[in-house]
Amino acid sequence: MSLPHLLLVDDSEAVLAFEKAALSGHYAISTATTGREALAKAPQIEPAAILLDLSMPEMDGDEVLAHLQDDAALRHIPVIIISSEKLRAEACLRNGAKAFLPKPIRAQELLPLVERVLEETRAQARAGNVAVLFVTVGKIELGFPLESVRNVLHQTATRPLPLGPSYLTQMFELHGEPVAVLDLAHRLGVEHAQPVVERKLVVVERDGVRIALCVDEVRDPEELAQDEVTPRERLGGSQHGALGQALLAVAKTARGALPLIDPRALVSRELLRKLASGLRAEAAR
Repeated sequence: MSLPHLLLVDDSEAVLAFEKAALSGHYAISTATTGREALAKAPQIEPAAILLDLSMPEMDGDEVLAHLQDDAALRHIPVIIISSEKLRAEACLRNGAKAFLPKPIRAQELLPLVERVLEETRAQARAGNVAVLFVTVGKIELGFPLESVRNVLHQTATRPLPLGPSYLTQMFELHGEPVAVLDLAHRLGVEHAQPVVERKLVVVERDGVRIALCVDEVRDPEELAQDEVTPRERLGGSQHGALGQALLAVAKTARGALPLIDPRALVSRELLRKLASGLRAEAAR
């Protein structure tokens, strides 16, 4: 795995050499000796962080920071101010910089500071992410929020559940608890692509009732960034087809735009109450 890339910006070759010596081995390093050079390199190398001096020829660090903050493609890059000018550095912190280290630099302070800023940046990015389990049914691929999923099982033996609609007529027991099987292909009006023995069961729970959605394939979980997910309220249309109220959002993936649904919402609360009674009755038999 490649090392995170840092862009060091300072008009002093001595400062750049010191920073490189302290950080090399932990990070890949690029340097710039002017603000304009830094702005030219930043979109090319997409650094994990920029260490930025303030007093430089052609363009000061304050102006470099302002340009970075104004650019939607660059403003996510954390900037660490390296300067002897405390008041200017504090102003930069108010304007988007993530940290400040005063000159003269100490090696024992520089590396921990960079590590902290990068970890905080990663934590902030993760906080807005959505973990998703994508499944396929016939030719349809859709995703479930991973937090809604309790288990993923291979297709198992089932027995009839004679009370639900046509897509909800089977059940099985999991750890002694009854689980209803919802045939997602039937629910969406498509044909399964896999024979019964090759299918998977994705177990979810709503209001204390466990439901296993029968699907053809299950992919490994994926983590989507916040800007890769368009919430339901920003989508056109009113009913959203067969997915109805279960649709949560649409995700941008390498495989195209895919719907994200709440699998628990595929069963109405009224049906759920009947289902709970039926499951208890069947389990007692």
